[in-house]
Amino acid sequence: MLLVKFKDHLVETLSLGASTWTYLQTCGLETALQRLKSAGYSRFDVLTIPPHLWPYDIDKTQRRALRNLLAGEGLSFDSLNLPSTDQNLCSVTLQMREYSVQQFLDIIDLCEEVCVPMIVVVPGRRANFVPPPLEAAHGWLKAGLETLVPHAERAGVRLILENHHMSPMPTVQQMVTFLDEFGSDQLGIAYDVANGEFVGEDQTQAIRTAGRWLRQVHISDASRSKWDHAPIGRSAVDFAAVAQALREIGFSGTSIVELISETPDADMADARQELHRHGWR
Repeated sequence: MLLVKFKDHLVETLSLGASTWTYLQTCGLETALQRLKSAGYSRFDVLTIPPHLWPYDIDKTQRRALRNLLAGEGLSFDSLNLPSTDQNLCSVTLQMREYSVQQFLDIIDLCEEVCVPMIVVVPGRRANFVPPPLEAAHGWLKAGLETLVPHAERAGVRLILENHHMSPMPTVQQMVTFLDEFGSDQLGIAYDVANGEFVGEDQTQAIRTAGRWLRQVHISDASRSKWDHAPIGRSAVDFAAVAQALREIGFSGTSIVELISETPDADMADARQELHRHGWR
């Protein structure tokens, strides 16, 4: 975090970045980055799914070119993000779990070659109808991470688990319990305030509970009646309270604006201006 002068006092400011989610179906990665740069962002969480950064479509030469492009443009990737739409670390089927682990292994290699420090990991999806027992889902997830963590450690990459209502650990308290028991500093939490709002979680308390495990925050709006990633200020999330809680725990990571919008250029620019009011820069 930086320190800036505000009303004759020194106050901590929070680092702000952006996700490429909202541009996923409208343009490729380089265009998305340029549009976000025009809105004032320079640090990104990047989707590792076509047409953005699918690891199987980019060879070593292209990876070096991407790294050089970022350096030349003054940009950086805070994390890569593999959506849980086509993989599941706690699937009831062994074959899906093995496929999912292999995807993350390959993305760890991509991170190492492009110099990305973290991967956002949704900790699996648990079926809504007749779901497997939590103990089984947690066991499958743990087994997958036991394969991934040593590879991530060798590559210098952290795996940060994101709270999600479809996962076997939708609240921060459940995630912290799991991480404390697993006991690896190579892991962490990416806290999504909109997902927390949707499951009825007090986001400020969740941030305090995450504590030392918190590595990244995802910022968008939502309510307890609708799962959403709406533009800032359109729903129920209290961003002033979120900012204050992050300051209280001394959070030094990046908060990622992660909107789903039909007017992304305007809404991403507006989000940055609105979040400035609460100390994000």
